[in-house]
Amino acid sequence: MSQSYIQFKNFNDFIRFVTFSPTPFVQHIKLNSHNVYFVQIQGLGERILYYVESDKEIQEKYIIYNRFRDTISYSDKIESDGQSTCVPILEVEKTNVFQEHPFTT
Repeated sequence: MSQSYIQFKNFNDFIRFVTFSPTPFVQHIKLNSHNVYFVQIQGLGERILYYVESDKEIQEKYIIYNRFRDTISYSDKIESDGQSTCVPILEVEKTNVFQEHPFTT
């Protein structure tokens, strides 16, 4: 099975994508001082890895995206208003999905 990579230019675009994707959670790992936030989506015969690098490490457990105001905030609690999507951040200890990426060397 092949793997493709898609890197977003900024965190906001990445979160907009995640909130409308079939995978409504974000995985986080720190690789060689890089904070990498990513999701993997299984396609027909390939896996696509969508990710963004960030200087900032998010300390909270959830990303809150308000679809009507197009704003992003962070929280340690799930928020349940009708305008927002609450995206959990899953902390990854180890992964091999970035073996071919430059920041892993």
